[in-house]
Amino acid sequence: MRVPRIIEPLRHRDFRLLWTGQTLTLLGSFVSNIAYPFQVLQLGGSALELGVLVSAYTGASLVFLLIGGAVADRVPRRTLIIVTELASGVTVGVMAILGFAGTLQIWHLYVTYALFGAASAFSVPALGAIIPELVPEEILVAGNAVQGLSRQGARVGGPIVGGLLVATAGPASAFAFDAVTFFLSAGAVALTRARPLVTEARRSILREIREGFAFVFSVQWLWVTIFGWALIVAAFIGAITVALPLLVTTVLGGGAVTYGIISAGVGVGEAIGATALAQVKIRRSGLVMYLFGALSGVSFFIYGLVPTVPGALVASAINGLSFACFGILWVTALQVHVPRRLLGRVTSVDYFGGGLLTPIAPIGAAFLAQSQGPAFVFIVAGAITVVLTLAALLLPSIRDLE
Repeated sequence: MRVPRIIEPLRHRDFRLLWTGQTLTLLGSFVSNIAYPFQVLQLGGSALELGVLVSAYTGASLVFLLIGGAVADRVPRRTLIIVTELASGVTVGVMAILGFAGTLQIWHLYVTYALFGAASAFSVPALGAIIPELVPEEILVAGNAVQGLSRQGARVGGPIVGGLLVATAGPASAFAFDAVTFFLSAGAVALTRARPLVTEARRSILREIREGFAFVFSVQWLWVTIFGWALIVAAFIGAITVALPLLVTTVLGGGAVTYGIISAGVGVGEAIGATALAQVKIRRSGLVMYLFGALSGVSFFIYGLVPTVPGALVASAINGLSFACFGILWVTALQVHVPRRLLGRVTSVDYFGGGLLTPIAPIGAAFLAQSQGPAFVFIVAGAITVVLTLAALLLPSIRDLE
């Protein structure tokens, strides 16, 4: 019996283990993502403190991303993932202990988020580059789609679990849950037997980083997407991490549970998009992924122009579907067109370029939300996203990318 294409990667033992570990990690992360903003608010923080919290994460990530990409091309990616999972588990575990002891302060949250950002700078390139070591090239799209399903499943369940934990037992319980998932994920990845690329003779880190940048700027669709999306990513970060919690609490009159349910809507949309995309073959991937990018801008308009719970749920589902489909097509394009020996470095340049504005985006969104209201932040984000994605389609290298 022929199995659905999206199931094929799960027939590979090592991919199954990685997928299981990442599903657990993402579930815990989305649980604690609900806890962090409400912990800030419980400690007397405002929109500005919430923006600074997100900036601590993105700033630390940017500082280490390029080094993380070079390291991911030097050492076994499996080992790098295990180390970062264990480090993250210890970090959030300390947060849980401080929370249960009643000694948690806002600066502790800043330090934790910065450490998470630094860890992600090493784990993200490793995760982006390890998939070709686990599945054959002909099922890479399905592999990325089912890997995305771990995010989508976690995106649905995590915010709901997080909202309930925060509402009933407090944010510290959500942090403890997150710590356990990191440790379980590290154990699952430790059981894999990835087939790493044979490494070349060692050169300096700076030379290897320059090689990654040189390859990126030699391919037009690559550098245009990486650096052109910096403003779109900034708009997304500001709207979702700062404006959405404020929209829920100040406009919709909801709390942690409402915020969790609306956030879970993103996961529903992601799951629908990833499942559908894995079943079809797309030839003009550049054209299709940029149209999905424009659709994400439409979702921001819905958040801002229909500030109700049903409107936010619809917007979340559309947002999740569009970003999931764009992400799957983009990651697959990297894995197909970028040499494996450069994949970690190019992935780090991808996240570095896309995240250039993310340290200031949450603070800018916080000021905009305070002066014009959180709904206005979404309208600005929608306009930026739609205009830039449609403008990029004027380039043949993007329209013709297969």
